[in-house]
Amino acid sequence: MTKNKRKGLITQNSVCSRMNYLYQASQLMAESHHNILAAYYGKLCRNVGTKAQIHIAPAVKRTLCRRCSLPLIPGVNSTLQMEEQRREPKRKVEESEESTLKAKSKKRRRYRPRRRKGSKPPIDTDHQKIVTDDTYGSLQLQCHLCQSQRRFVMDTRQPKECWIEHEDAIDHVVTLDKEKQPQQEQK
Repeated sequence: MTKNKRKGLITQNSVCSRMNYLYQASQLMAESHHNILAAYYGKLCRNVGTKAQIHIAPAVKRTLCRRCSLPLIPGVNSTLQMEEQRREPKRKVEESEESTLKAKSKKRRRYRPRRRKGSKPPIDTDHQKIVTDDTYGSLQLQCHLCQSQRRFVMDTRQPKECWIEHEDAIDHVVTLDKEKQPQQEQK
């Protein structure tokens, strides 16, 4: 049984290294303005991961376009915009306008998670945090190849601080003294 596990790990390592190589190739092609080839390598990377049933890291997924798998590099092959906050409340739509809007509007994903059969409804729904457009802005990336857009929600209430500058990011600090390091002999 251990031989089968080892064999599975070896095949997964080879698949992961292939996916890594394809992702790096797509990044390199995107930086050198070969967008179609970069999108092809990105799609190939996704297909290899899907076939081997290996999850791609979320940080890697965020860099790829959802539609064409082009690595999104702001200023090179995509535009990055910060959307303005809405300060006016949404107006109510009348029934006659609603039917015409439904025909014209695109299908949107459901924001709240679906309930499964047999699961209990949430208990304290009044105390849950409600996301509004007033407190959250969004960053929008638009792909130049397929014109698709990705939005990332951003909290505008808190001061903008990088994770690296945050206190929780530091695990431990290592200092090296020059006096304690062994000196090399010169010949």
